[in-house]
Amino acid sequence: MNSLSIVPRSEPNSSVNADQRVAPHADLLKTRRLVVVDDDEAFRISLCDLLHSRGYPMPESCSGGRDLISLLMEGAPFDLVLLDLTMPDLGGLDVLRMLRQAKLEVAVVVVSGDRMMESAIGALRLGANDYVRKPYAPEMLLHTVETVLRRHDLEKSHRQMTAQLECSERMHRFLVNTSPDLIFTLDEAHNFSFVSDRVGQLIGCTADELAGLSFFSIIFEEDVERTRYLLDRVGKGECSTELRLVSREHSSYRHFDVKLIPVEFSDLHLSRAAGPHRGVYVVARDISDKKLADDHLAYLAYHDVLTGLPNRALFRDRVGLAMVQAKRSGMKAATMFVDLDRFKLANDTFGHQKGDELLKEVARRLQDSLRETDTLARIGGDEFTVLLPCIRSTEDAAHVAGKLVADMARPYLVSDNEVFLTASIGISIWPEDGDDIETLMRHADLAMYHVKSTGKNNFGFFSSTMGQASSRRLSFENELRHGFEDEQFELYYQPQVDAESQQVVGLEALVRWRHPAKGVVSPGHFIPVVEEIGLMPALTYWVLETACRDLRDWWERGFDVPRMSINVSPAVLDNGDFSRRLEGTLKKYAIPHENFEIEITENIFVGDRQKVSDCLLRISQKGIRIAIDDFGTQYSSLSYLRYLPVSTLKIDQSFVREIDRVDDSSPIVRAIIAIAAGLNLNVVAEGVETEVQAEFLRRLGCREMQGYLYGRPLPVDALERLLTRVSPRPVVEIEAGSAG
Repeated sequence: MNSLSIVPRSEPNSSVNADQRVAPHADLLKTRRLVVVDDDEAFRISLCDLLHSRGYPMPESCSGGRDLISLLMEGAPFDLVLLDLTMPDLGGLDVLRMLRQAKLEVAVVVVSGDRMMESAIGALRLGANDYVRKPYAPEMLLHTVETVLRRHDLEKSHRQMTAQLECSERMHRFLVNTSPDLIFTLDEAHNFSFVSDRVGQLIGCTADELAGLSFFSIIFEEDVERTRYLLDRVGKGECSTELRLVSREHSSYRHFDVKLIPVEFSDLHLSRAAGPHRGVYVVARDISDKKLADDHLAYLAYHDVLTGLPNRALFRDRVGLAMVQAKRSGMKAATMFVDLDRFKLANDTFGHQKGDELLKEVARRLQDSLRETDTLARIGGDEFTVLLPCIRSTEDAAHVAGKLVADMARPYLVSDNEVFLTASIGISIWPEDGDDIETLMRHADLAMYHVKSTGKNNFGFFSSTMGQASSRRLSFENELRHGFEDEQFELYYQPQVDAESQQVVGLEALVRWRHPAKGVVSPGHFIPVVEEIGLMPALTYWVLETACRDLRDWWERGFDVPRMSINVSPAVLDNGDFSRRLEGTLKKYAIPHENFEIEITENIFVGDRQKVSDCLLRISQKGIRIAIDDFGTQYSSLSYLRYLPVSTLKIDQSFVREIDRVDDSSPIVRAIIAIAAGLNLNVVAEGVETEVQAEFLRRLGCREMQGYLYGRPLPVDALERLLTRVSPRPVVEIEAGSAG
């Protein structure tokens, strides 16, 4: 009987030339798993042998549909099922329905003797890949099997590729839409053709709202022409720029770093003849926060943090500009140094926080007394400078200075108390008192010091006779230099004591100048000059050498000195050589690193913070201790404690004095000790002079103390006598006769 072909094709038969047959690939056949499902055992064996002879692995065989379903349920991975329709347990059509419901990716060729056209159509509708009537021609069946397997492979590969493309597209959209950047494309008319979802968060309108709109509709007006120019040139290659993008309401704008990249797009809606069209791929990164941070840093570089006034750098620029303007107009300019006469007393009385508030009020009062064209600056502490540009005579400057003095003398209200401050003002006039910035400011400073020396609360102009004071200053500088060369400096040591055990736990090395005529000069009189004339590095290295030598000598003689501390200024840390010199000196005198400590002040961070941080990190990694001296009095920021290897906080004596002067609450002292405990830092209280202060500090958990209660700074011989004592009382007896 002739076989029925449901799908139109050329049916091979036994008369077809062997060279015209489709020959399967051997590698393809070896990997195929086939199963024959038929209730006729002889037919199953015959068909399995035929397939095996063709190069397929020996197929599995099932006597009914239920056996096949059981195999499939067990996970048997079949590539092709040769299925009979008429079986006693479960018919072929039912098997096909179950395969469809299970969504199994297996090819099915129906091999059946059923001659009903409806059976064949039903099988194909239920998912059969082909239909072969019994009895069949072997070559025709083999050809059908190979064709179905190849088509099944192609369909499977297509499904996998489609799934991969869909996954890739989902991933692409996810990456684009979750990117922190704004990503979009523009067509040749510079209209939006694609916009990522991020746009809604950045410029306040959705991607759908932007679709088809012009890119220029979201560009800040002042940036439109520059953007148009860049888009016209983008065809020559990608370019970057900074743009301000606004919402469609134009209520605000944000700064973006924008990269424009020329691309070609294929539009499926266009005919093939149209080809690809050109457009622009745009990535815009929001840099608004960075711009704000940069602007803030730029502001801080030229303004005082506390008062918001210009700082020294900006004031110098203003003075230079005023000199140029005055020269062009034939007028004069005046610079003033304003120093508050009684501020330290108020600061010590009410504390640094109230002192800062008082300084801000002083700044406001000074600013209100000046013209809009004048410049008021704070150059540090309680010192201010004033620039009066374009004045006609010195009388104009005198009038302003007199008004400032009078305004400063009016009382201030601090903690419900009236505080009276006065001001000393020095004035220099351009061009009479100097034709450059440095000279003008220096002469105004000299005039201010002259006013202070003659009674304060007044103003005065610079005169050439004031140069004598400058000469005295120069003489003092020369004496300092000679004193260093002639070894007139010596070290005093102040003990740091454990308040519980009353034992000395450390010494702080303090430099003194034994002047041949003036006697012992305290550091407060000469250290600022030493820093100014550049001798601080040499003096610090001398202190380091001497302190290490004395410590080694005391150890060899049996004195118990657990720790040595020296003070290090910012000028020394900035030179980059300190850590190497420190380590070399400790090695020279065999001082273990853990027994040595350097003390730095908070103002060390106003310079090159990164350079200082790197130096301190190198020191800490060697095991050398680092203490913050006068903690809380200068830098007004705790951020550096997070990233610097600090081991000790020293409570400034001004805070300790408040324990007796105000009450025993002392919130600043409590806060510092709490900060130290929270950061696992050691804490040392400076300036402890009374038992009341010591007991209060002990209750708060501060054990290490330093001050007159335990010992004044002593020269070496007096200190050695102190180290032989045990209790703190004999220490006081030694102090009385040896402090100097």
